[in-house]
Amino acid sequence: MYGVNPASDASHRRYIEKLRLGFPLIVDTGGRIARAFRAGIGPLVRRTVYVIAPDGTIAFSKRGAPPAGEILAIISPSGAGPA
Repeated sequence: MYGVNPASDASHRRYIEKLRLGFPLIVDTGGRIARAFRAGIGPLVRRTVYVIAPDGTIAFSKRGAPPAGEILAIISPSGAGPA
């Protein structure tokens, strides 16, 4: 799992420490990743959650911040997350 955001590397480090994230955040300088996933409108990036399946297809896509249970249900049918 990765997070992607246009903020600086220093900002990402503070955010990871504050929230104790167990995954890295990728700095999307210039918004190239946001544009590739159509998560931006011009210079504005809209929060979007994607789950990409092992075969490379998008298994889940939702704007905003969907509840963790909704995302976990995609990752694991039991909703308990990966085994």
